[in-house]
Amino acid sequence: MARLAVIGAGIAGLAAAYEGQRQQLDTVVFEASDRVGGKIHASTFAGQLVDEAADAFLARVPWAVELCDELGLTPRLTEPAARSAFVWSRGELRRLPASQLLGVPTDLDELAATGIVSDEGVERAREDLDRGDPAPEGDPSIGAFVRDRLGDEVVDRLVGPLVGGINAGDVDRLSLRGSAAQIAGAADRGGSLIAAARAIRAGATAQPTAPVFHAPLGGMTELVDALRRSCESTVAIRTGTPVSRLRPTAAGWLVGDEPEAFDHVVVAVPARVAAELVARAAEAASILSHIDYASVAMVSLAFEPSSLGHELDGSGFLVPAIEGRFVTACSFASSKWAHLGSSDTAILRVSAGRDGDTELATDLDDATLSRKVLSDLDDFLGIDAPPIATRVSRWPESLPQYRPGHLDRIDDLDASVGADLPGVCVVGAALRGLGIPACIQQGREAVRRMVAR
Repeated sequence: MARLAVIGAGIAGLAAAYEGQRQQLDTVVFEASDRVGGKIHASTFAGQLVDEAADAFLARVPWAVELCDELGLTPRLTEPAARSAFVWSRGELRRLPASQLLGVPTDLDELAATGIVSDEGVERAREDLDRGDPAPEGDPSIGAFVRDRLGDEVVDRLVGPLVGGINAGDVDRLSLRGSAAQIAGAADRGGSLIAAARAIRAGATAQPTAPVFHAPLGGMTELVDALRRSCESTVAIRTGTPVSRLRPTAAGWLVGDEPEAFDHVVVAVPARVAAELVARAAEAASILSHIDYASVAMVSLAFEPSSLGHELDGSGFLVPAIEGRFVTACSFASSKWAHLGSSDTAILRVSAGRDGDTELATDLDDATLSRKVLSDLDDFLGIDAPPIATRVSRWPESLPQYRPGHLDRIDDLDASVGADLPGVCVVGAALRGLGIPACIQQGREAVRRMVAR
């Protein structure tokens, strides 16, 4: 039986291990920390099991949905009870227009009615309808491309918070093709960006009631637990076991400080750690070591509903960077998820931290962090009583930033690893998608390719 080593027990690594057992490989997982799941984690808060990071996965791509079905989790999946959301813009919370594609508006009259951008901003975006630009060459930043087509206000107050909010990024420094595939797809049609976005939305709304997101009723940790249980009988999962190097042999690789021989190795750790493990592939190591990360914190807060001056009639709100606020987003968790709701407790999950901001990871203690969050929330929601519970979750260097040209560099990385480290594959959020489905797909596909070779 061929042997597979998986380094890292986040969602990509666990998916690789799961696929390893399905392919009848003798699989061992090495995890440096004392638990599996990586950045997927939940804990009890205000009497409920509440996620401390990602709380859902995209349902309109197949990889997480299929895995849940294989694991028997489908009956446990739910979808958000609230679909609409807000953005804090020009002094108040304003409901996001329904007619938009990652912030690219497709109904300018609806956009004007929201007040998110000024009348001048709407008219600047309207100019795009008469443009006949060709598809963009190469991989510009999202901001550079959309500013040219639709103007600064649409970028700063719609596209920026919606796309940048996914990975705490700055759209003027994020890859169009790596970080906003839907906008890139519209751009590649040429002509008006708004018209192309309309056409894409028309195709996507053929099933308007299909859920956009799913989550297990027990939080995202339920997916991790199901993966771990499915592997327990045939996969060795070794927590508290870091791997510092890989050594080649005539037939494969020696892994670990007390080296064991393996035929295949999947490296599923953050980019800088991966760079050290694949140092023999110099180009790959250099690419990995230059991938930037953003640090974020999430402050969970529980309030008596009567203490909030704004009805939680949506899934939450985003805060554009141009507003100069500390808070970047707020999820109305107890409204977003029906199973978290109760008549006497409102639960909010508030995010802070953007690309380039190191303050959260280094300088602020929990009390100061919470005070800064509450100061912003008071303006946004009109809070007249302190929270009844607070929880701070820190995620330093947790969200990779895909700079322009990212996917071409990852192609070069794969070629370098393939040439210099046969039998090794690098996967994870830093490469080809940071969402949970993309990480699952990368982990499983890596093992399938190894077996096929």
